[in-house]
Amino acid sequence: MFVKHWKSIATIFAIAIFTMKPAIAQYGGLDTTAKDANTTANTSPAVKTIAKKRTLHPIQKEAMTFMWTNNSNALVNTIGNGLQQELEPNFGNVGNSLLTAKPTTIGYQYHFRDRWTMGIKYTWAEVTSDTLAYPDFDRINQYGYFQYVVKLNSFLASIDYAWKIKNSAKRSYALYSGIALGNSRIDYNTVRMNYDSSTSYIPAFNGGVDLNGFQVTILGIKQHFKGLRNFGYHAELGAGINSIGLAYGLTYTL
Repeated sequence: MFVKHWKSIATIFAIAIFTMKPAIAQYGGLDTTAKDANTTANTSPAVKTIAKKRTLHPIQKEAMTFMWTNNSNALVNTIGNGLQQELEPNFGNVGNSLLTAKPTTIGYQYHFRDRWTMGIKYTWAEVTSDTLAYPDFDRINQYGYFQYVVKLNSFLASIDYAWKIKNSAKRSYALYSGIALGNSRIDYNTVRMNYDSSTSYIPAFNGGVDLNGFQVTILGIKQHFKGLRNFGYHAELGAGINSIGLAYGLTYTL
């Protein structure tokens, strides 16, 4: 009976040992996995985030462009010829009018979309008549010398749309069209010559006219060269108060 009882105890003990082995193996496996995970986490190389440098194009969103434009002389030449023709009936053979300030535009554009820009333009020009002589009726053979000066100014708000943009490794360009609207003014003054010391009467003609101003760009191009950093050029074919015909100039883009 004792032997039988002992066998029962031995059987229970064996079952307990057999039952405990998987638990011990499983526990050891969990410790090994956690250790390996910590080792992997500590030895993994850090991944650096490199910010991509912005590639500059003539027209792209959030860019700003400053412009200097040399405008066509067609409009001011027309004014100069008209001024000469008006003076000849009263002053005889009058020489050609002088272009003393060539039509020039300075402007700024903000690229609020990749293809759309809006900005402002300020333009000025000046035409002067030939030197005129008017007799001094109080003194024989004495004259007063003077000129008529016509000044043109305009301040316009512009919007352009680039309908073709092409970029390459060394340069990029954009073809665009646009319109500008705003105000313009024409001032005309009589200016006595510096060397004229007389106080005789001269037919003065002074005043000014405010007008609506506009400029239509039929076709324009901006081109930017990577080697020149942010500098480039632009050319426009259009008509309006600023220029009639071809205008061209320099650009600087930020």
